[in-house]
Amino acid sequence: MSNINCILRSLLLFMLIAFVLTCAVVLRAEPAATGTAPVPNAADLLKRSDGYRNGWPSFVTHVKITNFESGKPDEEKLYEVSQKGTDKTYVEFMSPREKGRHLLMLGDEMWVYLPDTSRPVRITPLERLSGDASNGDVARTNYATDYTPAYVRSEKVGAEDCHVLELTANRKGATYQRILYWVRASDARPVKAEFYLTSGKHIKSASFDEYRESDGKLLLHKLTLYDEIRHNSHSVLEYSGSAPRSLPDKLFYQGRSDRF
Repeated sequence: MSNINCILRSLLLFMLIAFVLTCAVVLRAEPAATGTAPVPNAADLLKRSDGYRNGWPSFVTHVKITNFESGKPDEEKLYEVSQKGTDKTYVEFMSPREKGRHLLMLGDEMWVYLPDTSRPVRITPLERLSGDASNGDVARTNYATDYTPAYVRSEKVGAEDCHVLELTANRKGATYQRILYWVRASDARPVKAEFYLTSGKHIKSASFDEYRESDGKLLLHKLTLYDEIRHNSHSVLEYSGSAPRSLPDKLFYQGRSDRF
């Protein structure tokens, strides 16, 4: 009788151990079975998204800004933008009425050169360049340098699956204090953005409307900026002729504009 009891106890103990081990394996495998996706790396997404606006370490592009009031075209401005690295940008005003003007960005500082003044005028990235486009919207396009990103959520924008990033300014030269930024989940291509002031006020929104091949790279071609204060105003920025170019340091010399 005692032998039978021992056998039964051993069998029950074996079954109990097997049950516990099975539960442990199931619980450990459950997260994978539910398909829980890891949180994307915000810094990597932001750096990849910058590549659609800054195709090369040193390049030149042309920007046409068309301003609209109440849905009707109001004015059109042309600019040639030369960018070297993440902290040097030189903007030449190409429209006939603005000929002779230049904008220079070095690090966190920015100046405008006017034909009728002997010294450059210090300006800020947030000041208006044309319509709803600020100086920084054209001259400061490296978000990965100016902002610290944090992953917020995933959501759809139209038919596109997107990651939403919150960008917080990490240097004084940043154009906005905070940006909510939607990038396409498949390739980090910018889709839309919301721009906020230090006060928390939502000042401007953007939609990244069109991309085209330029010198072998897929780059932003059309961007629309919407004024969230004056809702009847928006500006369309069109980029063309983007190409890599070796730019001399003298182009970014902080002297009088006639030295360029």
